[in-house]
Amino acid sequence: MRESRIRLLTLHAQYTDKLSYFDDWLDAVRQYPGFDVIAIDIIPSGARRRIRQAIGEVDAVLLLHSTNGDSITYLDRHVPVLANRRVPLITFVGNEVNLPGFSIAGKRRVLKAIRPEWIATQLLEEAGEYLFGDIATRGIVAIPHALNPSAFRPIRNPDTRPIDIGSRVMKYMPHVGDDDRSRIANAFVKIGHERGMKINISNDRFNRSGWANFLNLCKGTVSTEAGSWFLEKDDATVEAIRRYVAAQAKGILIPNDSRVWTLAPALPLWVRRGAKWAFNVLGIRYETLVNEVQSYADIHARFFKSKPRPPVYGKCISSRHFDAIGTKTCQIMFRGRFNDILNADRHYLALDHEFSNLEDVLARFSDPAQRRAIVEEAYAHVLDGHTYPHRMRLLHDILLNQRARSHAAAECA
Repeated sequence: MRESRIRLLTLHAQYTDKLSYFDDWLDAVRQYPGFDVIAIDIIPSGARRRIRQAIGEVDAVLLLHSTNGDSITYLDRHVPVLANRRVPLITFVGNEVNLPGFSIAGKRRVLKAIRPEWIATQLLEEAGEYLFGDIATRGIVAIPHALNPSAFRPIRNPDTRPIDIGSRVMKYMPHVGDDDRSRIANAFVKIGHERGMKINISNDRFNRSGWANFLNLCKGTVSTEAGSWFLEKDDATVEAIRRYVAAQAKGILIPNDSRVWTLAPALPLWVRRGAKWAFNVLGIRYETLVNEVQSYADIHARFFKSKPRPPVYGKCISSRHFDAIGTKTCQIMFRGRFNDILNADRHYLALDHEFSNLEDVLARFSDPAQRRAIVEEAYAHVLDGHTYPHRMRLLHDILLNQRARSHAAAECA
């Protein structure tokens, strides 16, 4: 058994507890019996020394989504030691979408410097290849999110939960090029008022246990695929939108990719609160807050209406979809591919993008038997092949096969 174990240096960035999948991936790597893990948070000042010491003692290096999803500032510090490694490296990519200040181009730059053997995309493989295929020296592997059944499990009878439909929706900025997430959330808030349904939809965030508990209060939830219809390696469109928005903004604007913004999550809460108060007094605003109030209709008409979509499917399944499945919370979602893992009207109630079948969806959702059939089939399907241990097995096999090839090459030399 020992020869099948991989000594794995796993790097992560611990700057928030409000993204449960960060915790899920790290826990999954640590708990997988095929890995001997050295896990290092790349943010603290002593991380560089620890990484330099550990990288000579392991068989491979893994970068989790948190190292590059919302910022590459933390990862940039460690490029020299990672680039000079003598073991293979596989990296996940967080937020594979063009966002203002959290650019694909920036991720490409730092990944080119690191020279990973593999890039693990949460998108379909074709989209990961489109964005990063020229960087990974051994290839792109599609490793989407999964279910953590120990954290997201049914602890309340789905039929007797007090909330009909609940969700936590972080609004996509208009720079993404579609407003599906906002449309479905707003529609069901309105439906709740009109039909007397108990709806709990907001942008408040939970930590992992809070999110699991909330889902266990809900019979159903609404969601969409993550990502965007529009993907660009160079972020040309989103940068044009940033310039347009900045020209309209009043006062002093702090860009999302400034050091003030990227280092903010690591600052003590009292410092962040004080800075927010001072910025309001001085008329200084963060770019994200300005972006959130932009008119989607205006941005879409100016930058996306006549823009052709890229030749790949840029949307994907999210960890939130697996979380709902794990708690047996029935999902109502716009039809999509969901990495070809979920099937419409078998694993979720499929809503047409223009809401043309809304009455039928609501009728099926209101029938406990039909709702139960959806959640039970989705639950069985995911437990059978889409939990974090399944993803770890794939990751382990990639690294184990590489080690076998390296040993064979050494024996032939």
